[in-house]
Amino acid sequence: MLMNNIFKLAALALLLISCGSEHKKTNTTFSLKGTLSDAKGETLYLEKLASQTPLKVDSCVLDDKGNFSFDNYVPELGFYRIKISEQNFGMLIMDSIDKISITGSVKDLGNTYKLEGSPDTKLFLEYNEQTKSLQRQQDSLNEAFRFAMTSSAGGKMDSLRMDSLSKKFEAFYVRVVDRYCSSIAEKAKSNSDRFPTIIAIQPLDPEKYLDVFKLIDENLSKKYPGNSDVNRFHQAVDKMKTQLGALRLGMEAPEINLPNPEGKSIALSSLRGKIVLIDFWASWCGPCRKEMPTVVAAYKKYKSKGFEIYGVSLDKEMQPWKDAITKDGITWIQVSDLQFWNCVASKAYNVQSIPFTVLVDKEGKIIGKDLRGPALEAKLNEILN
Repeated sequence: MLMNNIFKLAALALLLISCGSEHKKTNTTFSLKGTLSDAKGETLYLEKLASQTPLKVDSCVLDDKGNFSFDNYVPELGFYRIKISEQNFGMLIMDSIDKISITGSVKDLGNTYKLEGSPDTKLFLEYNEQTKSLQRQQDSLNEAFRFAMTSSAGGKMDSLRMDSLSKKFEAFYVRVVDRYCSSIAEKAKSNSDRFPTIIAIQPLDPEKYLDVFKLIDENLSKKYPGNSDVNRFHQAVDKMKTQLGALRLGMEAPEINLPNPEGKSIALSSLRGKIVLIDFWASWCGPCRKEMPTVVAAYKKYKSKGFEIYGVSLDKEMQPWKDAITKDGITWIQVSDLQFWNCVASKAYNVQSIPFTVLVDKEGKIIGKDLRGPALEAKLNEILN
């Protein structure tokens, strides 16, 4: 995922001492201090989000009035957090010229902290409020759906009524998400040279909003040419453009011709005349295996209506691949060259993570990408019913 790409950055190892970092503060402009209520001498940590594991760069102990000040570290522009524990933290976006003052509660730092002196963090929090609003709406829809399911006909419902109810709520869900994405995209375009926008646009579909990604990439690269986060974002956008260029909706899906577990080569093009889901997965991929029961159910439901699946495994050993096929109840076409991420098909489709799916029509043209769960069910229902 793009969010992961942003934070998978090379970072210098910083050796911490009890209340500070070896990178001593030489800048007299930057300051980060504040007061947190409900404090009882807790240690507050400052961490840089520079890799998969946040990097501690400074720390201090709250006094008996909850006051704190980080005095030993000057940040470069980037993503940070102040932390009481792994579950109790507040996000910050800081630069070396900021003078930041924070208030909040030690008991729930993430939901109570407020600050002055960091325009970028304030913009991040504005984006975050939009995301929280989406979550509240989704929670309400889920609760309403559960209530409708349990209250209808004394808790009993046949499959037709269940499908009808599911489609109705799915339509609401899609509209809510579309409004959210459209709102985020508009705000992002208005703040296309602002650092927090890198995070804000992560939920957007690159295919639909590629112009937004490109605009932000262009403006941030001009404004912060040496920043590592911006450079990583630029690389991610370049990959997006490459992948979308190879897999645009409406274009013919690249040919795949690989052997099945018995050694017989099966070409994707041999399935013309059917709706085909190209499913990139592997026996070692936890999310793929978790998703498999949904794919099995879809195959059983739509196979008789002209639906086929062409599974491409990124395994590197034959036996685990075969074992997974048996254990997960996979009865559709399976192929692999057992080359792991060097699989010729994954390169042709520029697969960056799995599970990854591509849906093609009877003529072999791409009509959907990365469809899973309810999204796959809805698309198949639309096409085949």
